[in-house]
This record gives sequence, structure tokens and C-alpha cells, in this order.
Amino acid sequence: MTATSVPPPPLNRPFLDGIYVSTPWQIWFSAMRDRSGGSTDKVDAAYQAAMAAVPQTTQVVAGGGLQVGGALSGNVGLTLYVAKAPVAALPTAGNAQGDWAYALDGRKPGESAGAGTGVPCFWSGSSWIAVTSGVAVTA
Repeated sequence: MTATSVPPPPLNRPFLDGIYVSTPWQIWFSAMRDRSGGSTDKVDAAYQAAMAAVPQTTQVVAGGGLQVGGALSGNVGLTLYVAKAPVAALPTAGNAQGDWAYALDGRKPGESAGAGTGVPCFWSGSSWIAVTSGVAVTA
């Protein structure tokens, strides 16, 4: 489905012509209906296509201020992780370049071996790279 430009509304024309909607406005409403699918619900069809394209194993994890009972203001950041596991259990096969994961025991700079408090990381094609250090994630 290709994008189609929406005509601007005829704001310089009166909306009513007597007790009826004026012809320029009728034409504009008709164009809007056609571009939004007419008798076909293109919005629902696009939603269904998008849902089918999302891997069902993707976990949505809140980031940047989303809390239970908290107010939503501004943008809410979301990260889609392919895994949320200890470093040793992060997947090493089937990952795409740039996939995100969260290493539960991953080490941030300054944390000692075995004392990692967790770190987001991304797949570089051969290893998981800790976002905080830019090197392979370690526990």
C-alpha cells in the first residue's frame, strides 16, 4: 500500500451551504474517506500486518520513566530485548546485527568480577557488547 497525499481542507470556503454541507467540504470528506480505506479498514489491516511481522519472542521492557501507577509525560522509551539473562545464558546463535539484550550480571565499568549489577548490551555480529563500556560483556 503506497502513501497518498491528503488534500488540505477548503478552509477558505464556508462549511455550510444553507442547511447542507457545501460541495468543497463534501469533496474533501470524500477524499479523506477514500484515503483512509473507504469501506475497507486500512488501519486495522496495517495493524494486523505489523503484528504478524513482530517476532513473538520479543520482550518489551520499559525504560526511561515508565512505572506502574506513574504518570506518562513526554516520550516513553522502550527497548526490545531478544534476551534478559545472565551473561553465560545470552544467546550466541540466531542473533541479528544490533539486537539488544540485558545481561543480568553484566559488569559496568568499575564493577569487579562476579559482582556485576546488570548492563544492556547489543549483538555486534560475534559477541554481546556492553553499552556502558563498549567491550564484550562480562560477568
